[in-house]
Amino acid sequence: MRIPSPLEPVWFFLIAVVIILVSVIGARSEGQTRIYGPDGKSIGTAVPYGNGSVRYYDSRGNSLGASTTTGNTTRFYDARGRSTGSATRGAR
Repeated sequence: MRIPSPLEPVWFFLIAVVIILVSVIGARSEGQTRIYGPDGKSIGTAVPYGNGSVRYYDSRGNSLGASTTTGNTTRFYDARGRSTGSATRGAR
């Protein structure tokens, strides 16, 4: 069995894929917002998805639910995706 040379195009492709994946994963984690309780301890995290939706997690990483915003209306969903309510922002 022949060992490929590090200068072969396959290695360049694999290295490029790894760099892209690391940069995408790093960019996602920067958007997280920590949520703190009145005692100053972290009680969860809100993670935006960039399409108007946000997923909420508790301090252990369990999904609590999500919200989506379209226009002036934000809809809220539980962890299973069932609608739990909505809020509409009035005109300013």
